[in-house]
Order: sequence, then structure tokens, then C-alpha cells
Amino acid sequence: MRDLTQCRADIDKVDAAIIRLLKERLDIAADIAVNKLQAGKPITDLQRERSKLNALCELAEKAGLPPSMASKVFRKIMDDTVSFEQSYLNATHNDQSLGRKVSIAYLGKTAGTYSHLAAMRFLQNYCGEKIFTGCSSFEEVIAAVENGSCEYGALPIENSSSGSINEVLDLLQLTKAHLVGEVFYQIKHSVLGLPGCNPAQLKRIYSHPQPITQCSHWLKENLRDCEIIYTKSTSEAMDLVRQNQDPHAAAIACADSATLYDLQPLFTDLANNKSNYTRFIIIALIPIKVPQNLSAKTSLFFTTKKYVPGSLIAVLNEFSKNNINLVKLNSRPRELVQSETWEEIFFADVQANLDTPVMQQIVENLKQLTGNLKILGCYPSFEQEKC
Repeated sequence: MRDLTQCRADIDKVDAAIIRLLKERLDIAADIAVNKLQAGKPITDLQRERSKLNALCELAEKAGLPPSMASKVFRKIMDDTVSFEQSYLNATHNDQSLGRKVSIAYLGKTAGTYSHLAAMRFLQNYCGEKIFTGCSSFEEVIAAVENGSCEYGALPIENSSSGSINEVLDLLQLTKAHLVGEVFYQIKHSVLGLPGCNPAQLKRIYSHPQPITQCSHWLKENLRDCEIIYTKSTSEAMDLVRQNQDPHAAAIACADSATLYDLQPLFTDLANNKSNYTRFIIIALIPIKVPQNLSAKTSLFFTTKKYVPGSLIAVLNEFSKNNINLVKLNSRPRELVQSETWEEIFFADVQANLDTPVMQQIVENLKQLTGNLKILGCYPSFEQEKC
């Protein structure tokens, strides 16, 4: 029998081999993505994925492994491979490389905020140097992109529970940046404590007021006697637990941030609403074109002809009659000094690729039907994959 030292060395060799094979798998996936683009086929093939997953589970069972283990591991590998293929196609289609140096601005001065996690997810398939710049405001995020100090900026634009973030919508009216991506991040709060912490001995809980409110039911049922200490952010809460090294204290934050602060999840999935997502948009100075075999979304602002009856219906009908789905429509006061009193501007997301004849014709028609029209950008859509 191998001793513990030898076992660990052998495990390290196996893990290194797995990493090499995963890299080899992604290299093959890049060629698959190009083949699908040339054949006009979509990136995802659900029937093949199901068939392959079933075959792998059978193979695992024959090898004496739990099929559930194979299913969980390969489901994750497949999902990440699809994400890589999408990023690879999008980059090559726009004469870019996933190996280049990239930078992104996000809201928050410390690591581990949801904006930081969304920024990390957007850049997950880039293999060059990644620079993350924390900002103190949405304006600062946009300024970092507009002045060229960051290539990208991540901004939260809506939440599935609380709705649109109007401050961001208002700032988008005036920016010269373009929308080039979106990230859906599930808000899943966890109780995070020091390694070895005994959950039964918790006395203090640190967190931002919003997560405390969102987890009120669970806290009332499970940690009723704990003192609640409010912080400016969830990242500050985690930092305080780490700094104080108090085994009786924990933070409520995202479990994905735990390793950044040397913490471990004690309890997970605490929120009152179990299906809570924030949608982040990604901005850049240079717009992109989306390959035709990727699902795309186009975002735009427009004003209607104020004193023309049915002007909004006429705009919406352009999408309806062309069988194009309007997935979001918001109205906001227009952010221009010379705008009229009560002048409204509409923000719309449509599930369509701007670089198609039908969308190009719609845009031309909208120029006649609207008072003002601004195309914010066209980018790969992940609307169907957020859950």
C-alpha cells in the first residue's frame, strides 16, 4: 500500500493530467465552433448533449464510478465548453484573441462583490493577463471605459426581484460606449465562516442590509439569537470576519467569494426568493458583430413622436410583424438639457441580431417612426441560459 505522501504525489499527477486533457478538449472545441459557424449550425445541440451524458454515465458505471459523479462533472465541463465556444467565435469574428490582455471596471472597491464576480465570469474564457478595476460609482465605471483606462465595464441593469436599475438606464442615455455583452448572475446568499467554525456557536452575523432583508425568513428560523451587524457591502462583511478571526462570527455573502477571504460556507441558499438573478451588461468603446449562429440581443433607446397618436404602437409593430421578440421595454425621463418637459425615452431589448437584413430594415423604418433613435449595441444573448 502507498503511504500518504506517495498517494498525494500520485493524486497531483492525475490532477495535472486532467488539466492537460481539459486544455486539449477546449482546443478541439475551438475547431468544433468554427465548423458549426461554417455550417450555420447553433453552438448548442441539446439532443447530442443528452445522448453523450447518458453514454458517459453508462461508461462510469462500468468503470465502478457513481453515474451521478460523472453526470455532475461532465455537465459542468459541457456547460463551460459551450461558453468557451461562444467566446471563441465572438472573439475571432471581431478579429480579437482570447489570449490578449484585457481589463474591466466594476462597481465596488473590494473583491468579492456581485459586480466583481460578474466581471470575472465575463472574462472567464480569456487566458491572457486580466486586470480588474474597482470603482466607487456607476459613473466611474463608464468613465473608465470612455477614457480608455479599461477595455470593458460591468454594470448591473436589472434584478429579477427588484426590477430595473434606473440610474444605469439614465447613464446609458449619455454614454458613447456600446453594449457588447451580458452576464446573468444568480444571487445566492450563504453564511460564511472561518475554517473549522462551529455553526452552532455563532453569535454575530455581518452583512449589508439588503442580504439581511433578503434572508430574513431563514435568519428568523435558524439564527434568531445572533447579533446582526450591518456593513457597507458583503465584501466588507467577509473582510471583517477574516480580520477579526472570531470563530463566533460569520458573514452573509455569495459563496463564490468565500475563497477570496479564506472563508468556508456554513449554510447555503438562504434567500427568501430562491430564484433571484441580477443581469449585468458589459460596455466597451468599440461595438461588436455577433456571429449568425449565436443567439443575439440588440439594445436601443428611442423616443416616440410625442403628439402623434399610436406612435409607440407603430414602433412596437415593427418588431411584432417581423416575428421578433421584445424582451424588455422601459420608459425613463430623457436625460438631455434641451429635452421637453415630461419627454420620455424608451429602452428596449430585442432578441435579434442587428447584422441581419430584417433588423437593418427595421432600423431604417424606426428612423421614420421615432423622434430619436440610438442603437446601444448588439451582443451574444444568454437570456435562455440564466436558469
